[in-house]
Amino acid sequence: MQVIVKRSDGRKPLVARFGGIPLKRQRFADLVDRKPSTRYTGSNELIHRLLAGQCEICGSRNGLQVHHIRKMADLNRPGRPEPSPWIRLMAQRRRKTLVVCHDCHWDIHRGRATVSTRR
Repeated sequence: MQVIVKRSDGRKPLVARFGGIPLKRQRFADLVDRKPSTRYTGSNELIHRLLAGQCEICGSRNGLQVHHIRKMADLNRPGRPEPSPWIRLMAQRRRKTLVVCHDCHWDIHRGRATVSTRR
C-alpha cells in the first residue's frame, strides 16, 4: 500500500509506504552480515562472586553452585520460626542468589540447618 502527496514548486512528492520492504526478489542484492556488538561493563556482581571461588555459607572451595529464589518475599513466609543463616544472609545482602557448595545447597533444599555464615 502506498500513499503519495503531491507538492507544489516542482519538488518531489512525499511517498509513504506500508511495510517498506518490497516483496519482489532481488537477485543481486548486497547482504552485509555485521558482528553483533557485545559490551561487558564489568558490573555483574554474581560473576564476581562466582570467580571468588568460595561458598558464601561455609567457605568451601569445591563444587560451587548458585542457589536462586523466585522473589525476596518468599524469605518472609508466615509461620516460619527462626530464619536460617542462608535466609538471613540473602535478606541482608538483598540478593536472590547465593553462591554455595554442593553440600550447603542440598542442606538448603532439604530444610536442614546450614553451618553458620562466615564473616
